[in-house]
Amino acid sequence: MIHYMPREKTRGEDALQTLRAMAFGIWPLDPALRIERDAASIASAMATIHGGAWRVEIDHQHQIVLIRPR
Repeated sequence: MIHYMPREKTRGEDALQTLRAMAFGIWPLDPALRIERDAASIASAMATIHGGAWRVEIDHQHQIVLIRPR
């Protein structure tokens, strides 16, 4: 019987696994970064629909996310 010894992952394999996770949306993002990303996405959609530049304001202390025209 042949027994295989486990080996450590290389940096390239770790990077590939990270890229795959990011591509499929299963990357565990920091919640603050996710809020920034999602707010930027909404601002971009608003600009597409209504035109103009849109501003994102995030205030964690007062728990407010504001997306408005500039």
